[in-house]
Amino acid sequence: MRNHYERISFIRSVLDLLHIPCTMNELWDGYQLRFPWCEGDVAAHESTGGTKNGMVESYCFPWDDDDVSVLTPEEAAIKIIALYNEEMI
Repeated sequence: MRNHYERISFIRSVLDLLHIPCTMNELWDGYQLRFPWCEGDVAAHESTGGTKNGMVESYCFPWDDDDVSVLTPEEAAIKIIALYNEEMI
C-alpha cells in the first residue's frame, strides 16, 4: 500500500505545484486521484495494471481510448498537465 501511496502522492504533489485541481482518496488497497475539471482518474492498487512495476493506471482520459492506460507516475503527470493546459487555456 505504501508504494501505491508514493506513486499517487508524487503525481498529486506535481499537480499541486502547478495549481492543477485534484482530489486524492483511498481506493481498495491503494489510492486514486480525481479531477473536478474532467472525467478521468488515476489509480494505483493491487488490481491496477503494472502495479508490480511501479506503474499507475489512468481511466476516462482522451489517451485511454475507452480503455485504461498503464503509465509511469511521471508519464501520467505530464499527460495530465498537458490536458489541463489544453482544457483551461
